[in-house]
Amino acid sequence: MWDFLKDKSERMLCAWAVGALLCLCAIKVKFPTTDYMLAEWPRAVLIFQSKAFEDIVGDLLTGLIAAYFFYVVIEVIPRLRKEKQTMDVLNRLVASVVDSYAKTHWFGHTMAINQVNLDLLTLDSLNRMIEEVKQNSPNLGKLKCALFTAHSRYSDFCSTLNLAASMGSERALQWLVLTDKIRLLVDNYEAHPASEDYDASHVYGSGRSEIDDTSVDFLEYESALNSFMGSLQFGVLEYLEQVRNWISPVPADDISNAPINLSADGKSTDH
Repeated sequence: MWDFLKDKSERMLCAWAVGALLCLCAIKVKFPTTDYMLAEWPRAVLIFQSKAFEDIVGDLLTGLIAAYFFYVVIEVIPRLRKEKQTMDVLNRLVASVVDSYAKTHWFGHTMAINQVNLDLLTLDSLNRMIEEVKQNSPNLGKLKCALFTAHSRYSDFCSTLNLAASMGSERALQWLVLTDKIRLLVDNYEAHPASEDYDASHVYGSGRSEIDDTSVDFLEYESALNSFMGSLQFGVLEYLEQVRNWISPVPADDISNAPINLSADGKSTDH
């Protein structure tokens, strides 16, 4: 209900309205004057206690208070309701990629958006996933699940900018950043190296013991897969970072908005 007071301009309007109400009360109550005031400022006391002053200034203050009341009822409350509905749509779109990663949902890209779990959009959940992706050996399956859903939802991200823009320029800018991170992630969609003899289990799993891991063709495949893995890890990491900023906006100069760097082994250098 009072979320709109987080905005500086809205707080100023509210403060002016409260100030006007206090002034109106002071005018209507007509506090008794002291002998010193009667002796030093007789004309000022006469003016402030006159019926004309009470009527004119009182009516102006009443009009200001009434205007603010109708502004809240007619403008603010419907806008907050609309923004809440809009955020629900956008959050479900954002959470679709997060949900596929968190649950290793291979068919997450086929799931209806109204079935996405919004409980994952919390700072604790996102921080845990971010630290998980930063590991030297993240889960390739989870990264690919996020990639598949990002590829499926990319057009939805592009077409919903107008919804984000309806909530203000800052939200629109955040949505543009999120869309750009989705695009960079989707660039990896067809980059997975293909081989007739090897697959990911031969590089990262128990299948390595079943092949000659010193052969030239395997080393080439391993290098290509490591490159793909690093790019995919970086893409998912940057997306999750921006999702965290989306649900908990931070100032533009905050350290969390700094570029993310990964070392050669895929480990984050933590900004």
